[in-house]
Amino acid sequence: MKERLERVQQARGRTVAVVLSAGQGSRMGAKQNKVFLPLAGKPLLAYTIDAFGRAREVDEVVMVAHPREVESCRREIVERYDFGCVTAVVAGGASRHQSEDRALEALRERIEAGGIDVVLIHDGARPFVEPEDIDALVREARLSGGALLGTRVEEHEVIARRDAEGMIAAIQTGNGLWRAQTPQAFDARTLLAAYDLARVDGFEGTDTASSYERLGRAVRMVEGHTTNFKVTTPDDLVRAEALLRQRGEM
Repeated sequence: MKERLERVQQARGRTVAVVLSAGQGSRMGAKQNKVFLPLAGKPLLAYTIDAFGRAREVDEVVMVAHPREVESCRREIVERYDFGCVTAVVAGGASRHQSEDRALEALRERIEAGGIDVVLIHDGARPFVEPEDIDALVREARLSGGALLGTRVEEHEVIARRDAEGMIAAIQTGNGLWRAQTPQAFDARTLLAAYDLARVDGFEGTDTASSYERLGRAVRMVEGHTTNFKVTTPDDLVRAEALLRQRGEM
């Protein structure tokens, strides 16, 4: 394993993190994109970008913004907070999958030339991802081809699936189950091929891994932290503020 890792490191290209921030977050009930909402005096998205800027295994960040917010992302996030790690702000699409596809298209030439070997996809509304977890994820992706962060579902938890009528269709204990998070990291050329195929087939995945798995590739789970939650509702924003207070950052 050690010798294999050393060979991979010697041959590595650049690692690019794609941060998705094109969604408008209707469940937040705010009048603006939730990633711009203030959190302890600065936009939520700034915390996300900062985490990737501190990750040792990430060489650069590409932001995906709503087409109407490309310039505001450059001005209010990249320039205001001097994020030198951000090399591009790309206009996103109408869905998460389309936004990912546009980011990969912007990177296509460099991926095909071998200049980029790993691409990570991350939700901009997950501001508390740990740089150390990002680094561990990238290292795993270089070894296995595809990996994502996740947390264990506790054994005492019960997961229920209901049918269209609201009736319980299946019940499963938490044993062996994990909650998938982002970032999700993949071999860049393979991921590009997966999205090219998805475009031909008219397929749109629920997350990045679902498109990658269509090629018959397995994805490895890397254990992360429960603090890497997605800020989706006003309650999540309160939780985020409480976490910052706990860390002494408010």
